[in-house]
Amino acid sequence: MSTYRDIFKWGDKRETQVDKGTLNVIKEKFGLTDQDFISKHLLGDQEVKLNVKCNLSQSILYEFIALVGKENLETDDFSRANHSYGKYYADLLKLRKSLIPTPPDAVVYPRTEKEIKKILAICTENNIAVTPIGGQSSVTRGVETPKCGISLDLTKHFNKVIEVSEINSTVTVQSGMLGPAFEDFLNNYGEKYTCGHFPQSFEYSTVGGWVAAKGAGQASTGYGKIEHMVLSLKVITPSGIIETKTYPASAQGWDLYQTFIGSEGTLGVITEVTMKIHKFRPDNTKHASFIFKNFASAVKAMRTVMQSGVGVPHLFRISDPEESEIAFKTKDFEDTFADKFLSALGYKSGERCLMFVAVEGDKSHTNQVIYSIKRIAKKYNAFSLGSKPTKKWLEQRYSSAYLRDPLMDLGIMTDTLETAVMWDNLIPLWRNVRKYLKNRDKTVVMVHISHVYENGANLYFTFLSPMKKGDELNEYNEYHKGIIETILENKGSLSHHHGVGRTLAPWMQEQLGEESLSLMQTIKNQLDPKGIMNPGNTLGLKP
Repeated sequence: MSTYRDIFKWGDKRETQVDKGTLNVIKEKFGLTDQDFISKHLLGDQEVKLNVKCNLSQSILYEFIALVGKENLETDDFSRANHSYGKYYADLLKLRKSLIPTPPDAVVYPRTEKEIKKILAICTENNIAVTPIGGQSSVTRGVETPKCGISLDLTKHFNKVIEVSEINSTVTVQSGMLGPAFEDFLNNYGEKYTCGHFPQSFEYSTVGGWVAAKGAGQASTGYGKIEHMVLSLKVITPSGIIETKTYPASAQGWDLYQTFIGSEGTLGVITEVTMKIHKFRPDNTKHASFIFKNFASAVKAMRTVMQSGVGVPHLFRISDPEESEIAFKTKDFEDTFADKFLSALGYKSGERCLMFVAVEGDKSHTNQVIYSIKRIAKKYNAFSLGSKPTKKWLEQRYSSAYLRDPLMDLGIMTDTLETAVMWDNLIPLWRNVRKYLKNRDKTVVMVHISHVYENGANLYFTFLSPMKKGDELNEYNEYHKGIIETILENKGSLSHHHGVGRTLAPWMQEQLGEESLSLMQTIKNQLDPKGIMNPGNTLGLKP
């Protein structure tokens, strides 16, 4: 029997349990006991049965089958339900409650670009919505199908590397290729390379998804966000094919390929990406970990590194006091000799902050950069913890996200929001958003900086709190809205790397201005005159 749980379970689908350390923290922070965890909440173990049937006519379905083959078209309930949502918290709640009001009418797996072009022509002629799909890791409602239509899944056939140029340090790859397969190919090609892009969703996201959402990875401080990596694109739009040429840089008007980076499927279907690659030298990577007495001194050290010209680390991360405290608690560090020793030195629980650093590249470069960072950290009274904590963190950088499902089973609301902010506004924004989040009774708020620039950084907020059972969706939506408004009031961006989707679309005009949004709408109207591409106010655009 196929259940809703089979759909929303993230990661490798194993029934992950909440580890003992995290469970103990939940009990302590929320005043819960083992008795509160005996019964599970909204397991979603019902068989998938959709109330909404496929609304496409048989003649349209036959056209699709003639085009892609019967084996590449699915209209059964489970396949349609499985393509209805991403990984947004409210999406997961809806799946647990068996709520799928607008599933796609069909799932189509195109084999060639010619097939995609013909599919878009059929859908344009018949006003059928098209939602391009990759790994479905969107946390902004970017892959929902409010107009039903077809889900165009690129993972089955568009999953290959087309060409690698070692001379140019570039790779051309199809958009449906998953992160691990892509990285493994590069690690074993020629002189050995890396893509340099490792979002937390890496194991279950695609190259096209990274580009469409304008994502960032764990090593983006060194390698850049995805828009800094892409050199050219091929996109099939309802109005025709746009294929940009590959140059290191040019002055041929504005760079049109950048229009599609962050377009979230609203303009067309990204089929190929040409991007930079980098030498893969894991043996040269240097790691360092520090503990600072407070968040302000850690931020100053981070800013100094970025503005001093000493070189840029690839992984550069600070956990705020509460996130650091939770990390220590879950690893049973509290009340150990080492904990008491650090406290005696002035690194006190509730104030101290962890910093993780990794530098990649040539050995002389990594040695120099890590030495410079250690020198700057010492200037701001950091205590060196060696390389082990950073290495330990890297071991669980993907799997930690998979805890979300078992936490929800326990009735714990857990979600994230992120923003970008200039250095002079970072501390006030951090303080005020934390204050808003903490106004909710029994809430753990963990904040980190993980993507850093010369002029500012991102702030990534993770919160946990017991659900209001019976009213989970309304309660979450109200709380979530307040977080966004508090971020914007404190001069943060609407998004740094998760994208906009339908979740953040209502604030786009306020953020961009009416004329800017109108220009985006004009571009959409030109490329997608019938408004079939991922309609329903993705990016705040009208269909």
